[in-house]
Amino acid sequence: MKQRKTYRVGVIGAGAIAQGCHLPGYDKVKNVELVAFADPSQARHKEMAKLYPQMRGYKSYRQMLARQKLDVVSVCTPNKYHAPAAIAALGAGCHVLCEKPMATTLREADRMIEAAKAARKKLMVGFTHRLFSGPKKCKELLEKRALGKPFMMRVRFAHGGPYPGWAKDSRSFYDPKIAAGGAMLDMGIHAIDLCLWLLGPVRSVMAKSKTIVKRIGVDDNAVLLMEFKSGALGYIEAGWTSKPGFSGFELYGTDGSLICDYKDGLQLCGGRASAGKDSVTEWRMLDKAATTGGWDAEMPYWMSIVEGKQKLEMDGRAGKAALAVALGAYKSSKTGREVLLA
Repeated sequence: MKQRKTYRVGVIGAGAIAQGCHLPGYDKVKNVELVAFADPSQARHKEMAKLYPQMRGYKSYRQMLARQKLDVVSVCTPNKYHAPAAIAALGAGCHVLCEKPMATTLREADRMIEAAKAARKKLMVGFTHRLFSGPKKCKELLEKRALGKPFMMRVRFAHGGPYPGWAKDSRSFYDPKIAAGGAMLDMGIHAIDLCLWLLGPVRSVMAKSKTIVKRIGVDDNAVLLMEFKSGALGYIEAGWTSKPGFSGFELYGTDGSLICDYKDGLQLCGGRASAGKDSVTEWRMLDKAATTGGWDAEMPYWMSIVEGKQKLEMDGRAGKAALAVALGAYKSSKTGREVLLA
């Protein structure tokens, strides 16, 4: 019996997302060896010495890539550094999983895609909401045309924002020169990707992003209105100032509706809606735990792609498509005009 290859893994950026998602996730995969990490912060090195003492620490990712022979790299840096770190890792012959957003400009995204092609390595963007059981079921039902023709999607992803223990360096989220955006680029990019994944390309976007509550240099709330190439409409609310409320998305079609509530589960609704008293609703619970998966599933899923067992779908093109909508939304908010994307 052929022995499975052991993949040597490195992480660029050893902050919260690396410690909370990537590293524990890789630990679940039997044929993975956690080898090295790179982070300029001495505090991260002290944390990593306690959490993963077997990993060799470097101040620079270029130094790490030069001294270690790695097969796979996760890019978990602040947004500004995603592109250069990913391109360097791809150039060193590594498959790369990059946190979202994949980059801060479309040119950077193009360079990442070109680097992956030139290296003949896989580049995946961490759109983890696609790995939740609820959204996966919605995708299956849409492919079966269970809703008839979809014509509307609503997404609300909002919470209280990065908390101090999570945002190990607040500049990563709140400094526009490093983060390149606020709630819309953090929470909103997941919502945008889900819309693209479920309903297809976006033709145009109008948006308003504002800093309403927090004293920060980026937006803490945003609302987007999209028109899809299919003719469907969609709208997104993303926020960092929300108290508990609805989180999830709704899909409406000519033959039914899907309500994917991240707290209360995924339901399919049929029947007849009316302004009068003759409405008939037929609810069917499809998944009581619609957020099963996500982070827990991401690294095993990613490694199955690296090994060629599953098709790469969250690739550079998907990352660029979501980024294009987000950047178009920021442009719309600044100009007060609709932005055409395709």
